[in-house]
Amino acid sequence: MRELEILIKMQQCDDIIGEKEILMQELPRELSSIKNDLEIANTQLSETEQKLEENITMQKLKELDIQSNIVKINKYKEQLLTIKTNKEYKALNSEVSHLENKNSETDDILIELMEEEANIRIQLTEDKKKQEIANGVLKANEEKLNNKIKQVQKEIEQIRDERNEFATKLPRQILKRYASLIKNKNRKAVVFNENNACSGCGFNIRPQLVIEINNKDRLVNCESCGRILVAKPGDN
Repeated sequence: MRELEILIKMQQCDDIIGEKEILMQELPRELSSIKNDLEIANTQLSETEQKLEENITMQKLKELDIQSNIVKINKYKEQLLTIKTNKEYKALNSEVSHLENKNSETDDILIELMEEEANIRIQLTEDKKKQEIANGVLKANEEKLNNKIKQVQKEIEQIRDERNEFATKLPRQILKRYASLIKNKNRKAVVFNENNACSGCGFNIRPQLVIEINNKDRLVNCESCGRILVAKPGDN
């Protein structure tokens, strides 16, 4: 039956289209993943650079605090030489001690900040390497993947045109049946008799239907899933 041969060829076309449409979903996801990796690397690098900038700013502020206190300490020490009352001397000397203690505490904080800066710079070096690698991966793959996407899309269109050409040779009723099965049966309209079972759903095929399938003189539908059953190549 000529219609059977055409339907088998159309199913072969739709099988290939289905595979390539899966690829058309995977390729953009792969490209998106590569771009996302670079975005993450850029964000991490930016955050580390921000931490370094904040650390250095804090160090400068602490250094200014120390310098400001040193100026005050020197000023108060000069005043101590001119103070005449014991009360004033104790008060001013106490302020000097307070500022010196503050500078000692600030100096401890400054040392911690410097240690933190060293760790941040190590992290910064690692983040730059990750960013460079991610950027290199994108440069190496972006054009290739975009070209692949275009190529697969072109192949889908070519195979679809081939399938549609086959479709023009089928009676309208059979074509509508095929299209409905493709849409509703996971893109499988034509399936094989696989050891007297439907290869689409596994339903056992009655002996009489097996004979009719092998005769190839009419369309035989699976009694369970409704797909069009055909004999496997080489089967009698």
